[in-house]
Amino acid sequence: MYQIGDKVCYGTEGVCSIVRIQEMKVGGAKSKYYVLRPIYRESATVYVPLDNERLIARMRPVLSQQELEALLVGADDAPLAWIDDPTERKDRFSRLLSDGSSADLLSVTCLLWRKRRQLYAAGRRMRSSDEQLLRDAEKLLTDEVALALALPRQEVPAYLHKRLAQPEAADQQLP
Repeated sequence: MYQIGDKVCYGTEGVCSIVRIQEMKVGGAKSKYYVLRPIYRESATVYVPLDNERLIARMRPVLSQQELEALLVGADDAPLAWIDDPTERKDRFSRLLSDGSSADLLSVTCLLWRKRRQLYAAGRRMRSSDEQLLRDAEKLLTDEVALALALPRQEVPAYLHKRLAQPEAADQQLP
């Protein structure tokens, strides 16, 4: 069970702080809820019922610096395969962003970076749905890495590109 003050990643909300655990009456039934406040969107509040295993499963502790370093070292060990069908790809990658681990998040991000560079080299662009998935993945990854390494969020993309040997300049020159 998580405690007040714990930092967790919650689905597509990203890194959140547990600000309280409170009992609420919703739909006529009383239940206890984690009250989460996204770290980088402090005006938002997320309520997660403690008795809903599916929603609780979407919460996970933020990576430590050591865990993050180990994940980055092994980033290419379990590459995610490209899915040719755009609808199937969007569904699968969206699920990984919402319910997946930090490793899944990193895999999706790296795969989309590689695909964008390949398409750009061929004079083409990524589908808008893939660009949106990439923006979502980068945001979630940036939030977690910034907290784990105590880095300003704006420094995280350059750090990741360098650590993962991704040619940052190519990504920045894309139209």
